[in-house]
Amino acid sequence: MSAIGVAIGVTAGSAMSGMALAHDPNGIDPDALALEIVYSQGDGIETLPVAKGPFPDTENMQFLGQIAPEAMGALPIPGAFAETTAKGILNDIWGWTSPAGEEYALVGNTGGMAVVRVTDPGNPEFLGSLESQAPGDIGNLWGDVGVFGNYAYFTSEIAGSEIEVVDLSVLDGLEPAPSSDTVLPAPTSRFSTGGYMGAHNIQVNEETGFAYVAGVHLEDGAANNACGADEPARFNTLIYDLNTDPTNPDVAACLDNIGEHDFYPIVYDGPDERFQGREIVFVFDGRDRTLPAGERIGGFTEIWDATDKDNIDVLARFRTPGMVFSHQGWTTEEQDFLFINDELDELVNAGWSFTDFFAQPVDDPTNKPATGTYIIDVRELDNPVFVERFEHDTVSIDHNFIVKDDKLYQANYTSGTRVLQIERDEAGMVSLSEFGHMDTEPRLQKNILNLNQEDKFGTAFLGQWGIFPLFDSGTIVASDRNNGLIVMRLSDAPCKGIKCSK
Repeated sequence: MSAIGVAIGVTAGSAMSGMALAHDPNGIDPDALALEIVYSQGDGIETLPVAKGPFPDTENMQFLGQIAPEAMGALPIPGAFAETTAKGILNDIWGWTSPAGEEYALVGNTGGMAVVRVTDPGNPEFLGSLESQAPGDIGNLWGDVGVFGNYAYFTSEIAGSEIEVVDLSVLDGLEPAPSSDTVLPAPTSRFSTGGYMGAHNIQVNEETGFAYVAGVHLEDGAANNACGADEPARFNTLIYDLNTDPTNPDVAACLDNIGEHDFYPIVYDGPDERFQGREIVFVFDGRDRTLPAGERIGGFTEIWDATDKDNIDVLARFRTPGMVFSHQGWTTEEQDFLFINDELDELVNAGWSFTDFFAQPVDDPTNKPATGTYIIDVRELDNPVFVERFEHDTVSIDHNFIVKDDKLYQANYTSGTRVLQIERDEAGMVSLSEFGHMDTEPRLQKNILNLNQEDKFGTAFLGQWGIFPLFDSGTIVASDRNNGLIVMRLSDAPCKGIKCSK
C-alpha cells in the first residue's frame, strides 16, 4: 500500500491518523488543519522513477530542461510518508533576476529551498539548497517563496519555524553545486517577529516592500503575538515592512482569523479612479469558517485597501457562486478583472465524501468534473461581479497561476502547465480560451477524479504545484511535485507533441 497518511494536509504537529481524514471525517476538526489536500493513498505513480521530458502531451510549448527533486536536495518524509516521498517532492516556486540579468528559480521542496540558475534554460544549474529547519517534518510538504530586492523569504508549515531570509546578491558568483546535498553558500538569517510560528504562503509587494504572510500560526498568549490574542485563531495574517531592515523587519499589521491561504498585493493603476495609487490586496481566504462543518457554502474572497496598515479598509467581502475554497488569484495586467482558482470545487463536483467539510454536496456528481477558473469583474473594487467559471477541457484540480501580458499561466496538478489566452470583446469584457499546455506527468490517467478513485485520491494531487513565467527572457519554470523543476517556454510557432521541443 502506498500511503501518505493525511487527506487534508496537516498542521505540522497535528496527530497523523492514517487514512482517517479521508474515510472517517466525523470528529475531525478541519479548521485545525492547513489545507492543501496532499496525499493519502496513491496508485504507485509517485514511487516510479522521474519522468523525463520532452513530454508527448504538449501544445504550443517547448521543453528546455529539467532537474529531479532528489538532485536539488529534496528529502523524504519518514514514517507513513517514506514511500511516496522517497525521491523528495517539490512545492512552490518563484524566480529572481540579478542586476546582471542572470535568472534563477527558487524551488521549495521537502528538503528546504533549492536555487537553480536558469539563464541557460537548456542547462539548468543547481547551486545549493537552504536547509530545512526540521528535516523529515511533515510541515516540509508546504513551502513558499517571496522576493524583495536581493532577498528571498521562505516560509513553511513546520511548527515553531521562522521565516528564512537568503541574500541572493552572491548568486552570480557561485559555481554549480558538486552534489545534491550542497548547502547554498549564501548569507542567511531568520526572524519570527510578531509571534510567527509557521505559515502557508508569502506574497511580497515588490513595489512597496511589504510582505503579506498567509495562514500564520501565532504563538499563544496576548503578549507573545502582534495580534494580542490569548488564543489565536488557526489562520492569521502578518504584514511585514521590509524597507528598513529586510533581514529583521518590523510587523506592520497583524490580522486575526483572516487570510487563510494567499494574497495578491498590487499598487493599483486600474479603472477605479478612487483607488489609483493605493496599495490594494486581493485576499483568498480559503474555506468557509463562518458556518459549522456540514452547513458550509463556500469560502470568501476579500479586497482590501491596505495603504494605511493601521487602518486597513475592507472594500469587498464576497462568495463566488460555485466556489468552495478561495485558493489563489491574479488580475489582468489592466487590473480590471480578477482570476481565482479553487483547489476543491472539482472534488465537490465529483462527489468525494470528505468535501462536505467545505461545501454542500452536489445533487448529481459527475465522473468527469471539468477544471475551472473563476473570472470576476473588479472594475469597481467595492462592487465585484461574478462573470463566469471558465471550464477547461481537462479533468484535474487547478492549483497556482500567474498572469503575464495577455496570458494566464497555470500549474494544474495532474494536467501540468496550462496556458490560457485572455481575450476581450468590444465592451471590454474578459473571457478565456485554451492556448497551450505541457502535461509533465504523462503516466497519470486522464480521469482521476471519479468516485471510484477516491480511495487513491492522493494521485489527484501529483503533478505541478507552482509556476513562474515572469522572466524577461520568456523562460518559464514550474515545480512538478515528483518530476522536479521543469524549464520551458512558449513555442515560436503552433505545434503539438514532442516535435514542439525539437
